[in-house]
Amino acid sequence: MSDPRSGIRLALTLAACALLGACAVEPAKPPPTPAVVIPYPEAPAPRLVPITPAVTHNEPWASVTQSFVMHDCAASPLIRAREATYTRSPARFERMLKQALPLMMYVRKQLDAAGIPGEFVMLPMLESRYDPSEPSHHGDAAGMWQLMPATARRHGVRISRHYDGRRDPVASTRAAVEMLKALDQRFGDWRLADMAYNAGPHAVHVALRKHPQPGSTAIPDIPVSHAARRHLAKLMALSCILREPEHFHVKLPQLPASGELEAVRVPADTRLHTAANMAAIPESKLRALNPGYRGTRIPADSSRALLLPVAAARSLAATLALDASESVAQVDSKPPQADPSENLPLPEEPVPPADDGAAGAASTQVTHHRVRKGESLWSIARHYHVSAGDLKRWNHLQGATIHPGEMLRTH
Repeated sequence: MSDPRSGIRLALTLAACALLGACAVEPAKPPPTPAVVIPYPEAPAPRLVPITPAVTHNEPWASVTQSFVMHDCAASPLIRAREATYTRSPARFERMLKQALPLMMYVRKQLDAAGIPGEFVMLPMLESRYDPSEPSHHGDAAGMWQLMPATARRHGVRISRHYDGRRDPVASTRAAVEMLKALDQRFGDWRLADMAYNAGPHAVHVALRKHPQPGSTAIPDIPVSHAARRHLAKLMALSCILREPEHFHVKLPQLPASGELEAVRVPADTRLHTAANMAAIPESKLRALNPGYRGTRIPADSSRALLLPVAAARSLAATLALDASESVAQVDSKPPQADPSENLPLPEEPVPPADDGAAGAASTQVTHHRVRKGESLWSIARHYHVSAGDLKRWNHLQGATIHPGEMLRTH
């Protein structure tokens, strides 16, 4: 007879083995749940944020660099070599910029108005270091834009014995702007426009016939002269220095408000000496800024514009307006049908005797003015609220010339 406890042990052992066998079998996985697609709205298009030039804090240069279109400063060994040449002496480069700055900012305004990129502000620097008096030798180029005689005349710039518009900053800049716009319309590429300015449009046209695709490199790979390629490299090098002056250890100069230049149109046959007196500046300074005028007067076939510091320009404009209004008033004051007897010459106005102090309150009125250095007949007339014509008549002046120390009657 078997032991009952042995049967119980056997049953427990068989139950444990069955349980272990069941654990060894991998249970069946449930079918995968289908994915649910949740629609998301499309991401908005990225906003194009303009790249801020490195010198936006540095007026007036920010307004120049913001309109740059050629950005391959480091892409050409030819450009890098020119950068090194120009900035070998940073102090010298800074002096060159400072000297040219008033004219540069005048040119910048003309280029901006015409939609021409800021790089071309440096074109006169490349051509003549912004020297408007650059003379012509044996019929070659002249002026700060270095215009040839035939090119200048084709763009309406007059050249005569008494006037050379190539040396007139106003007339020559207008012509250069017209040229650059025409070259851009013809070639559609500002790089080619610069090459054509240097080598001529025909040379670039012939090069494009041989190599129609100029490519996207800094210096177009077309068969033009080495001088034309070097000209573009110089222009881009100068522009790259303006864009990143810190990289070249250059500090860009600043232009005070008094250094800005404005153009004033003056009547034909105006004497330069008279215009200088009206503007209250030395005649030598007026001529230095406007070397196109070779004679003593403003020729009728010239631009008839004088480029002056802003304060002098406004003084000249105001005086011209006052003088014109006085002339109109004098003409309008004449009766339409005067009696012939009224055409007889009037006796000269007597000069009252000098006041001896016995005239009471009238003796306190200022009746004379001692001319100071820098004053003109028109500035004195404005000060005493009288006309320049009255001052001439009271002081028996034949012209507008007065001298420091001279005593003028003002009433």
